[in-house]
Amino acid sequence: MKKMINICINSLLVMAFCFTLANTAQAQNILVKQAYIRATIPGTDISSAYMTIINDSSKPMILVGASGDFSKRIEIHQHIMADGMMKMRQQESLTIAANSKVVLQPMGYHLMIFDLTKPLKAGEQSTLTLHFANSSDIKIVLPVESIKRKKTTEHHH
Repeated sequence: MKKMINICINSLLVMAFCFTLANTAQAQNILVKQAYIRATIPGTDISSAYMTIINDSSKPMILVGASGDFSKRIEIHQHIMADGMMKMRQQESLTIAANSKVVLQPMGYHLMIFDLTKPLKAGEQSTLTLHFANSSDIKIVLPVESIKRKKTTEHHH
């Protein structure tokens, strides 16, 4: 029994280490990859977070919000074209279809972070919790990246 407990503890430690390296989180068939928060511009108290949310289940998953100890207000937003102008609109929720994914990215869906309690500086990390209507919350650690972030297809840590 003691050997089994040690194996479980070691497995958990390996998984935690892999999560840190891959910047990936998973809970109940939801996988979050390539997540980051944009560093704040001096003099502002807003930012945004981006990621890919993968739903590996056979039912839709509904993201209803996010929270973090660095902000009292985080909203789901979407950039849309309306009357020939780019506009940003708050969304009550975001559905990730069964066996599908949604990419939160600049000029698309994203998490808008308001009323920051402190500036977010490139190279730091912040913890964010994603809230789902029909699944457990997922806590993720996101790197804070410069607004001049290089575009990549893969993001590794």
